[in-house]
Amino acid sequence: MNRWPLLLLTLCAGLLLGWWTIQTPTPVDASAPADQFSAGRAMADVRVLARAPHPTGTPANRAGIAHMERRLAALGFTTRRVVTPLTGKPAERLAKWGGDPSQPAISLIAIRPGGDAAVPAVALLAHHDSVWASPGAADDIAGVAAALEIARAIPQASQRRDLVLIFTDAEELGLVGARAVYRDNADPIAARTGVTINLEARGGGGRAMMFQTGPQNGDLVRRLAAVAPSASASSLAVTLYESLPNDTDFTPVKLRGQAGLNFAFIGDAWGYHSPLMTAERLDQGALQHLGDSALAITRDLVTVPELPARTENAVFASAPFVGIIAYSPATGWVLLAAIGGLLVLAAVWRRGEWTLGGMLMALGQAVLALIIAGVLMFGLNLLSGSVGAEYYDRLAALPRLEVVAALAALAVLLFLAAAPAGSLWDRWLAWAALCFAGALVAQILLPGAGPVLAWPALLAAIAAVLGARPGATGMAQVAPAALLAIPGLALGAELFHFAFLGIGAPMPYATVPLLIPVLALLAPMLPDGPGSLGNRRPALLAGGIAVLLAACLALWVNLDERAPSVPPYAGTEKSQG
Repeated sequence: MNRWPLLLLTLCAGLLLGWWTIQTPTPVDASAPADQFSAGRAMADVRVLARAPHPTGTPANRAGIAHMERRLAALGFTTRRVVTPLTGKPAERLAKWGGDPSQPAISLIAIRPGGDAAVPAVALLAHHDSVWASPGAADDIAGVAAALEIARAIPQASQRRDLVLIFTDAEELGLVGARAVYRDNADPIAARTGVTINLEARGGGGRAMMFQTGPQNGDLVRRLAAVAPSASASSLAVTLYESLPNDTDFTPVKLRGQAGLNFAFIGDAWGYHSPLMTAERLDQGALQHLGDSALAITRDLVTVPELPARTENAVFASAPFVGIIAYSPATGWVLLAAIGGLLVLAAVWRRGEWTLGGMLMALGQAVLALIIAGVLMFGLNLLSGSVGAEYYDRLAALPRLEVVAALAALAVLLFLAAAPAGSLWDRWLAWAALCFAGALVAQILLPGAGPVLAWPALLAAIAAVLGARPGATGMAQVAPAALLAIPGLALGAELFHFAFLGIGAPMPYATVPLLIPVLALLAPMLPDGPGSLGNRRPALLAGGIAVLLAACLALWVNLDERAPSVPPYAGTEKSQG
């Protein structure tokens, strides 16, 4: 049986579905019903507030504050200013930009009363300042505009509790405004707030990801899953972000031990702090997705009798066609037990079609393929000049670098398919067991990373049982595996995309573990045995072409001129590791 067509069709279908899952929704225009979030309406504020760069203390910054105060008053909020003098590193950084460090940061705290002022409030948080030379339409005027549009879409009469909008200043100088509000009970609103939702951006487009939470997030994440099915969220992102030296205005919130969610879109990374990041270049689909996600959970929280209880941190991720799936870490053990049981059942049913030696050969080949993929990505990254390169210039090159890494992974997969070790069931069971083992390690060390390996392992195990059922042969044996592989590959593609946006330029090889579920899902579709050189030549040639294309793209990135999106102070603050 020639499985090549099925392999290629499955791979293409999975990647296409994965591409679809990372697309932003169509922006809703200003004629939308009043209870809906409209990017068209929010863009009116973006165009005003992002007319020009507006770092702390500048006339443009002060004009923006006046505009926000007028908008908040029109929406029924009572607003006060929090004035914070700049000292130390924030003052030094503003002076280096050419600003006046004697000017204070001015944050806004706006409150719209709900039915009971005694119950904890819900706050939307965003910062209104920009870096020097960037209009900041995305970072973070998109967050400010989204918060204003969310407040407009929630009738005050429906609020059971107070709705608070906090627009901080000097975030770009070191979280000055947020720390003035949240650290050490510096402002009384901090103690009154039950849940804080931060709206951020690191780029100019893409779907908004809920990537950070406060402690004991279980019930809050489940509420998000219930009311915002189109939201994107990942406990893997939460786990990884905790290990990175990055901060947002949510950092002081989290350090207080307060409940909350942190949303951001990070696509179109060229736009981060870029002088080109104007209102016209902002991806309105990204603004729409940010607003839809945050409106759904904000509306729920301000209208329910009780805020979500503090419960054990959840394991969660977004799944195609399903939305956010969330469960307790203990449920992860049940999931692993089910996977193990299914694999054992498949092995028993097909006990005459695999051997321990064959499985060990297939396992060794898979591990070797992963090592080669990592080495290849590392070498291509060196060729691209991304190690030690200027931070913002490589952000602009991320789309090409992502394709380089994807081509490297595809090449390794093609080389593997050209001469797979062992029999069909040797590979199927061995590679599924490898994915199961990875999920087990993740469950022990990093439960939040469970969906990355456990969910594809479950799909692979179900496919193995369906393929191993008595009497199943030929296409009936592998067709169920192909159908189940498609959503698993889509999930992997989505995770690869977001992971690469987060860490890709300096360390693309960190995405190699995501190849483990790919191998487990595609194992039954690989052709049997090494075959003749003639049979292997097309796959080897295609793999070689993929490597050549990746090398050409990497070289293009290396030799390309500095991106016009790079901010003028680039090279003085950040470089790739």
